[in-house]
This record gives sequence, C-alpha cells and structure tokens, in this order.
Amino acid sequence: MPSTKTLLLSISIIVILSLGLGYWLISDLNAKLVEEKGETKQSGEQPEEEIDPDRYVDDGANSTADDTIPSESHFMTTLHGMTHQKVYADEKWTLVEMTDKRIEDMLAILDKVKGEGEYEHYDFYYKALTKWKKGDFQNAVEIHNEIWSMENGNVGRASRLLTANEEQAFVDEHYD
Repeated sequence: MPSTKTLLLSISIIVILSLGLGYWLISDLNAKLVEEKGETKQSGEQPEEEIDPDRYVDDGANSTADDTIPSESHFMTTLHGMTHQKVYADEKWTLVEMTDKRIEDMLAILDKVKGEGEYEHYDFYYKALTKWKKGDFQNAVEIHNEIWSMENGNVGRASRLLTANEEQAFVDEHYD
C-alpha cells in the first residue's frame, strides 16, 4: 500500500490537473461565445446594434398611405419604427423606413382624426411629425424613448442620434 505522502501527492496532482483542465475548457468555451456574439471589438468602440431578422422589417406592409385610419397602437408602432433610422439603440424591434412620403401620410392620418379624440397622444405625434417634415430630427431620441416608455420597453432605449454615415449604412443595409 502506498504511503500517505504518496497518496496525498497523487490526489493533489489529480486535483490541480482537473482544475487546470476545467479552467482551460471554460475559457475556450467563453472565447467562442464572445466571438460568436461579435463582442471582440477593441475597447472604446460601441457594440454594434443588434437587429433580429425575425423582427418586423418594413416591406411596405406597414404603409400608412391607404385611406384607412390605423389603430393608435399601429400608428405608434410605425412612428417608433421610423425613429430607428435616426437613433442608436442596443436593440431595435421594428424597422419602418422614414421617408418624406410616409411622414406626409402620417400627418394626413392625424388630420383625419383631429378633434375626434381617437388618438390619446395626438399632440405628441403631431409635434414630432411636423418637426420631421421640416427636416428637424433632433427630437428622434426623445420621441423614440417616449414611445419606448409608453410601450413598456425594457431593452433598446435610444442613447443618441446616429451620425450621417451610420444612418446611411443603416438605410443601405435595411431598405436598399
């Protein structure tokens, strides 16, 4: 029978080798997960926005150009989706191309419901869209986050406006 010293030394070596192997496997697995998520960016860079392709991307089906008046929920979702072209957010759940025509169509809908009390947040929508019609998108982060709050958002709060280059890349990727 081996001595107690030999037995303890053997057990210690087995434990150390097991811990080392476990650490190596976990580190390797973690590195692969980080790589898959694209989180291997240099420090100081912001992570790329995540857009799940299974989420709604505007293909014209969300058009406001017809004669029907959408529900306020649909109108709000459309407006929210339009802001995603202008703002940086970690996640974007709806994508609706912001065009001059769509802004005009949405203002026309507001004209139809004006004074009827059909849209609880009529004034909010009207102020946002009239600024956008004039080419002033400085309120896009505020509009996005207000709608995000109304819809009880818990991920994807906008943190800033996109730069002109970032917006163009977003449009090229999602609408062209």
